[in-house]
Amino acid sequence: MTVEKKLKAETRDNFGKNEMRRLRRAGRVPGIVYGPGEEPLSVWLDHKEVAHLLHGITVENTVIDLSISGKVNRNHQTLIREVQRHPYKPEIQHLDFYCLAKGRSVNVEVPIVLHGTPVGVRNQGGLVQHVLRDLEILVLPAQIPEHIVVDITDLEIGDSIHVEDLDLGEFEVLTDLKTAVVSVIPPTLVKEPTAEEEEAAAEELAVGEEPEEPEIIGRERESEE
Repeated sequence: MTVEKKLKAETRDNFGKNEMRRLRRAGRVPGIVYGPGEEPLSVWLDHKEVAHLLHGITVENTVIDLSISGKVNRNHQTLIREVQRHPYKPEIQHLDFYCLAKGRSVNVEVPIVLHGTPVGVRNQGGLVQHVLRDLEILVLPAQIPEHIVVDITDLEIGDSIHVEDLDLGEFEVLTDLKTAVVSVIPPTLVKEPTAEEEEAAAEELAVGEEPEEPEIIGRERESEE
């Protein structure tokens, strides 16, 4: 089921670095809206609203109902294609919105969620190795899944699930079908040292080794001269 959220944006007419700084100081986030058959439109959004929204969604596959006002007044179904953040401050600096066209598929990445505890973990002490965390697909906007659930309950040590094994919906998979999604691997065994090995190690620490005389090449050359 497609996840959909709402945001408000307002058009802007001024550009350049100084204008971007002014907007950010005022608690606003500059952005751009573009897509098939659409002229790129520069907008700004409220930073608090954007930060709150981004905190609770998966950006790559969440449809944003963007309500635009100002020089133009219209709504767009969009995906956020890029989020630019400040390198060390909790500040969102820019957003790119891609307009979705009805009847036209879009490329998205969908999170893979593992379900269940494998037999190889419960009964054999194995470890789950989650290899692929996002699946790239081509899908109609109305059919974008929130996530893809993979049942791993029956996996034993040495078993794996690949992309081609997944029970997928009606969309085109772009990720290589041979890619491993999850595996159950043997536990990591740590060899305990024997009493003899511990005693030998203790003796080496107690006795130690005589330090070697350093090779002082520079002094030797000076003395030869």
